[in-house]
Amino acid sequence: MTELEKSISLMEDNELKEKIIYLNTKQLNLIKRSSYLNVFNGIIMLKRILKDDLDESELEFNIEINSLESYVNRLINLVEDSIYYNDEEKKKNRLEEVINIRQELYELSSIIDGYSIELSYVRELVDYYGTKIITKKDYENMPYENVAVEEVINGVNNLLNNQKQNYFKYINIISNVISVLPMRLTKDKYFNILQNTMMRNFKLSKKIEAENQINEYKKQFDSSLRNGYGTKFDYYFREVQKLRHIDLSNKDLEEIDKIAEQIVSLNKQTDKIFNFILKLGLISNLIIVINLITNMEIEKEIEDIYVDWMKSIINESKKDIGTVEKSIGKEIKKIEKEILGDLEEFNILNTEAIGRESFDYDGLNRDLLYTKKVLTYYNDFKLTDHKVLFSEDEEIVAEDYLEQIVDSLVQYMNRSLGKMTNVERKIRMRKLLSLIELPFAGIEEFNDYIRYSLDIRVVPKEEINFTVDYILYFIDNLLDDK
Repeated sequence: MTELEKSISLMEDNELKEKIIYLNTKQLNLIKRSSYLNVFNGIIMLKRILKDDLDESELEFNIEINSLESYVNRLINLVEDSIYYNDEEKKKNRLEEVINIRQELYELSSIIDGYSIELSYVRELVDYYGTKIITKKDYENMPYENVAVEEVINGVNNLLNNQKQNYFKYINIISNVISVLPMRLTKDKYFNILQNTMMRNFKLSKKIEAENQINEYKKQFDSSLRNGYGTKFDYYFREVQKLRHIDLSNKDLEEIDKIAEQIVSLNKQTDKIFNFILKLGLISNLIIVINLITNMEIEKEIEDIYVDWMKSIINESKKDIGTVEKSIGKEIKKIEKEILGDLEEFNILNTEAIGRESFDYDGLNRDLLYTKKVLTYYNDFKLTDHKVLFSEDEEIVAEDYLEQIVDSLVQYMNRSLGKMTNVERKIRMRKLLSLIELPFAGIEEFNDYIRYSLDIRVVPKEEINFTVDYILYFIDNLLDDK
């Protein structure tokens, strides 16, 4: 027992309660200060992108990024309003506006992410046809040997055995192997594996978690059927659609390489837009935090930094912006250190309180639940869907309901598969299988899947030889990284 733990254990219940309230209030104050400072820094970064990071050769990208500037200005106005106007009506209106902005940004991020997902499938199609040309040239005259397939299986098994203590590396190895194996499963067999895996993986999950992950799988499998797809960022929608409709089967390697270059260029742009929107969303989270913590005055230090910050972004002076950034960075480090130091003491106090039968938590619950709400926004670095972020449904998903939502995924995929070519179907089915956590009941089932995927009776020998070489190369690289 540390000295701190010992001194806390000797506190009376009332003293313990007062200390928890004091530290909770102090933490909220530090979080509010930190939120202001991170908002200032975030907006400087976005302003810099709008001014300095645009590329004259990417006209359409510049237009789309500039269309997001109105969100930057709306967030700046909300920050200014929070500094100077603190009556209850103003706070309520600000909170409502910034929550609406956050939702708009979430929807925009989902749309642009959908284009990136569809672009990744076009890239996989390009890789498929490019690889087909290369394998025919380099592997056609190479003899097939069944022992090579068994060598792959043994190599993968040894690699997995070495990573049993590292769960994330373990599932990543399985995912990588699946992602390069030819997809040879019939649709019925594939759906059977999918359903069994999801029923197994989600049986102990909360209902909201299972729903959210199933929706994510739908999005990852085919974003073009999702709400909002094609309604924003028209240029990127059109470009993705153009690429999707190119007949790659009659292209030579040089033509395929040129298409791959287009995809890489377009993907860089969609990634930049997604990251810009994400940054806007995280700034909106912090402005929500600022407006949730309403019972604390703005500190003079924050006001002074705000004034310097506003001057620097209005004047667009690099020197002034650099000075403000340095000042903000120094202050953020100091606050973060204080937050972490107090958090250790707060956790010890809380543990002590929970362990006492005599301790009355009723008076604290409301305050601590409110702090939890504040921290949920403060710690949300992914711009999570609001429904998931604040779900009150903590129940474990019922088996019959889980069957329904898994079946809804299968139906969704079936609708999508009906409008695809055979090659595209195989690519999308393989990609989703590689994304699912441990999609086989055990190692033997996984080994059988590898054997079936590399069976000379259903797969051309040059494709088997290429895949064997690729997986063995992957295994060697992982062994070298150990």
